[in-house]
Amino acid sequence: MSHPLDADSLMSAAQDSTGLIDWGGDVFREPLDVLSLDLIAHANLNALGVERARRRLVDNLKGRLLLAEDRKRFPAIADEAIVKPIFVAGLPRAGSTFFHNLLAADPANRSPRMWEIMFPSPPPLEETYTSDPRIEACRDALDFEGFLSPAMQGIHPYGPERPEECNFLWEMSLLTVNYPAWWNVPNYAKLLYSIDMKPVYEEQKRALQHLQHRFKRDRWVLKTPAHDWWMRDLVEVFPDAGVVLCHRDPAKVLASLSNNLAVNYGLFSNVTPAGSFGMLERQSQSMRRAAQVRNERPDQFFDAHYLEVQADPLRELARCYAQFGVSFTPERAAAVEAWMAADREAHARGPRHAYSMEAFDLDYASIDQVMGGYIRDFNVRLERAA
Repeated sequence: MSHPLDADSLMSAAQDSTGLIDWGGDVFREPLDVLSLDLIAHANLNALGVERARRRLVDNLKGRLLLAEDRKRFPAIADEAIVKPIFVAGLPRAGSTFFHNLLAADPANRSPRMWEIMFPSPPPLEETYTSDPRIEACRDALDFEGFLSPAMQGIHPYGPERPEECNFLWEMSLLTVNYPAWWNVPNYAKLLYSIDMKPVYEEQKRALQHLQHRFKRDRWVLKTPAHDWWMRDLVEVFPDAGVVLCHRDPAKVLASLSNNLAVNYGLFSNVTPAGSFGMLERQSQSMRRAAQVRNERPDQFFDAHYLEVQADPLRELARCYAQFGVSFTPERAAAVEAWMAADREAHARGPRHAYSMEAFDLDYASIDQVMGGYIRDFNVRLERAA
């Protein structure tokens, strides 16, 4: 009997559930095979973790099959234009989610919600967008997988109707930073960071065409810090994109990120990796790669510094729009202000994210040795006690 996370078993389950066999290309196949082997051999998943991982991956594969089928059912999807999207990137845990939410609160923008990312087929309808039954299906999946737990909500507020990251869209390609962030899958991670990511961005573009086919706005606003590593692929596939790079003192970022990963692993496994998960070196390399593209295309980038954004979010959003040539009406500004007021209230009631550098073998000296160039190049203000 095959393992529940065997690649062929996962694919068969998705095919049996949908009655479909057209995978819309084979970019997903090698990563699925490598991921499957790692999950079985290295991830040390507990019984619930196996169930959670299987449900997640079968849903990903079903989504892929259904996207390919919808491309045939709705041929006009292929004619949809993705015009001047704005991507939020930069260091993780540096305010990127907050800045993305500011953009998403502007009614002129369209941001992908978790429910439509997780269950994209058929293309959402504007008139039923807030009442679609997939919203509750998504809530059920998030709850089963542990993402609605207080510990997770304190780190990143998940929810079916919240704007979510591009790396969740990438799950349909089976090439995403999500899997190494949840599971100990070393060979998969090695493959991910060495592979040509351009086909995944092409698939993301097709997914955006799909999602906007029956509900569109002036532009997409999208987000993941993972874009830093593949910034050159992003601008090749989306040549008219604007990119927001979020910056913060790496000493604040890395401990928070490491604790995030530790809590993630706990949803699925008994693995408790030591140290900072290699994130110090990874984030340093990622920002160097993003900076190279930024230096070549300065007009397409906006630097969002955490302290400045927190001090005056609306001012920084207006500066971002000015950089990208986007108008910002008083009515739209009022909508963003209303979202900020609601967010402050929710944040005051919600769980807190507690962490320390010492827990992950981090200290100021090692951080500054690796990321001192980043701090200097982007004029990042430090947030450290005297």
